[in-house]
Amino acid sequence: MSHSKEEILAVDELSDAESVYEDAVPQQKVEIDNKIALERIRDTIKLPSGLPWTETLVVSYSETINVDVDDDLNRELAFYKQALHGAQLAKSLAAKHSLAFTRPPDYFAEMVKSDAHMERIRQRLLDESASIKRSEEKRKEREGKKYGKQVQMEKLQERERSKKDMEERLKGLKRKRKGALDNSQDDDGFDVAVEDAIADRPAKHAKGSGSGGKKIPRQVRDQKFGFGGPRKRSKQNNKSSTDSFDVGSAGRGKAKGAKGAAKRPGKSRRMAARSR
Repeated sequence: MSHSKEEILAVDELSDAESVYEDAVPQQKVEIDNKIALERIRDTIKLPSGLPWTETLVVSYSETINVDVDDDLNRELAFYKQALHGAQLAKSLAAKHSLAFTRPPDYFAEMVKSDAHMERIRQRLLDESASIKRSEEKRKEREGKKYGKQVQMEKLQERERSKKDMEERLKGLKRKRKGALDNSQDDDGFDVAVEDAIADRPAKHAKGSGSGGKKIPRQVRDQKFGFGGPRKRSKQNNKSSTDSFDVGSAGRGKAKGAKGAAKRPGKSRRMAARSR
C-alpha cells in the first residue's frame, strides 16, 4: 500500500507492528532541559519580594526530599509528611495574622455543577436504589416460594407417614382384637381402642375410672386405697376393738361354715338339665 506522504511515528509507538506501514519513518522525541528559558519564565511570573505572608499565602517545605520515584510507598509517605507540615505551618501563620483558617458553618459556595445536572444525578441514584430494592424483593420472593414448596412437601410427607402409621395401628389392633366385634360386651372398649389408634395422640384415661368410663366414688376409693392419712399401726387392736365381737362388712369375719347365695350353673349344665 503506497502513501503520497511519508508518515512519521514516535519510537514508543513501534510496539504494535501491525499498525506500522513499511514506508513509516520512526522519529525519536527530543527532550530539551532549557534551564535559562525556564528561569526567565519564572522571573516573569514571580511576585516581588517583601510582600507580607497574607498576600502570598506561600508555605514551603524546609527539608529536601530524597526518595526513589519508583518506590510508591516511600514517595506517598514523603508527600504526606510535606502536606502535613504545610497545613500545620499555615494554621499557625493564619492564627498569628488573625486570619480565619476554618470554613464558617454558614458558608455558601456556588457549585460547579448546575442544579439541573445535580437533579439528574440524584434521579439516577434514586432509580438505581429502586432497582436494587426491587431485585432484592424478587430474590426474597423466590426464596420464600422455594421455602414454601419445601414446607409443603414436608407436610405431604408427614401426612403420608401418619396415614401409614394409622393403618399399621389399625391392622395391629384388628389382629389383637380379632372377633371382638362379635362380642357386644367389648364393643365400647374396641371403639375406644379404634379411636386411640386413629388419633395422632391417644386419649389418656383418668386413673380410677371403671368400665364404661364411670369414675369410682371417693368413698369406695378410700376404702380400697386408703385416704392418705397415717397408716402406721392402723390395724392393731385396742381395748374397744378387742371387746367388740361385731362381724366386719363386705364379707369380712364370716364364719367358715356360712354359705353364700347359690351360684347359677353354667350353660352346659343348664342345657344338660333341659335335655333330661
